[in-house]
Amino acid sequence: VAILYRNPSRRAELEKAFVDFSDVYFSVQADLSDPAQAKKAIEAAKERFGGVDFLLNSLGGWVGGKKLHEHTAADLEKMPSVDLVPTFNIMTAVLPVMVEQGFGRIVNFVSMQVFGSGAVNSVYAASMSAVLSLSKAAAEEYRKSGISVFAVATSTIDTESNRKSMKNADPGKWVRIDEIVDALLFLCSTGDSLNDTVLKFPGKV
Repeated sequence: VAILYRNPSRRAELEKAFVDFSDVYFSVQADLSDPAQAKKAIEAAKERFGGVDFLLNSLGGWVGGKKLHEHTAADLEKMPSVDLVPTFNIMTAVLPVMVEQGFGRIVNFVSMQVFGSGAVNSVYAASMSAVLSLSKAAAEEYRKSGISVFAVATSTIDTESNRKSMKNADPGKWVRIDEIVDALLFLCSTGDSLNDTVLKFPGKV
């Protein structure tokens, strides 16, 4: 497992979390908004493990809570820069490796806002819709190369940071981490017939 991180301060935290798996764990610092760094990260993982079979792409950010006219041009520019551009960069870096192998599984995370109204999340929903479209196009383009591309769409995930930032919300309605993990294991182990599948996790609405 190669884990990519952007902030240098995360390295010590990751090393501690994976101390019992040092023989199969590898961390790489990379800012995926830079295509050169994305390519370098994939090359490092390939050199360490001999290839890259799976890409689990959970990066992204959020700007929302406002009506469309309350958003600024800066909001509109920011969302693709943290959602779409890094996803494009890491996919274009890993796909040649997977094509050469004749095998690969890519899972991109999007939001349930893509399938709802997107109300008070308009620029976020638009950005995530672009990630989903990119995923679906890649699923079609690379299916004959033994590569499947999937998407996992979630509502709010039950994490420590979300609990801290949304103290008045009910985390019992949120999506559990273990549910997502089970879905990722399923998608990575499945055959080509499920290529282009989108798994939705709306939570307990």
